[in-house]
Amino acid sequence: MKRVTVEDVPSRAYRGLELFLLIPPVLMALFALGTVLLFVIGFGGGSTAGSAGTAATGSVGGVASPGAAMAGGVVIAWVLALVFGLASAVAIPLFLYFDAGRVAVQDLEWEPSQGLYAVAGFFLSGLVVWHYLYKRHQYVVDWVGTQAWWYLALMGVGVGILGVAGSAIQPGLALVGLLGLPLFTTGIYKDATYVRLNSDWRPNPVNHFLGAFFTGVIAVLGVFYFGYYAYKRHEHVGIL
Repeated sequence: MKRVTVEDVPSRAYRGLELFLLIPPVLMALFALGTVLLFVIGFGGGSTAGSAGTAATGSVGGVASPGAAMAGGVVIAWVLALVFGLASAVAIPLFLYFDAGRVAVQDLEWEPSQGLYAVAGFFLSGLVVWHYLYKRHQYVVDWVGTQAWWYLALMGVGVGILGVAGSAIQPGLALVGLLGLPLFTTGIYKDATYVRLNSDWRPNPVNHFLGAFFTGVIAVLGVFYFGYYAYKRHEHVGIL
């Protein structure tokens, strides 16, 4: 199987697709941030401790109840998801079209169809981005020359552990762990590229991005996934 590098296929559209890859974890983090902030500051700053209306407004002593804060966080996440969704409906098909054209002219076993990916990207958006980038990484090798992304992943896991610890104090604080999700997923995605360039292990970055994302939504599972990834990394390039 012939492989080329990103230097052989220069493409801003490819980097644009990578940015859209990060939208789901960023939205999850913003949802968590909005929920935690609303839980702390409460709604309608006029509520006071012990006031008769606190039960109706869903806040106590100026602090929103967990249910009210969660609802506010959901609204924030939905509004942002709508904005990103509208942007992606235009940008993703264009990025797929132009990048597929650059890849298709290479002498590779994979010749992505520009039209097919553009149409599929319009209707299926993120799912097609995941599939396309997975295939692209199989044939076009990206370049990451630093271990800094590994430390970013460590920071994300650290925030996740804080969320797990906080949930023992107040269940709502478990959402703090989601604040580290963009760091965790981005770090793993980039570090997987670094590892396969510097060892005989060939992880596909998209596979590990998805693994980090879907387990990282529940911080405890994310810690277990990170343990697996760290073990594999230790076998091939070490931990530090």
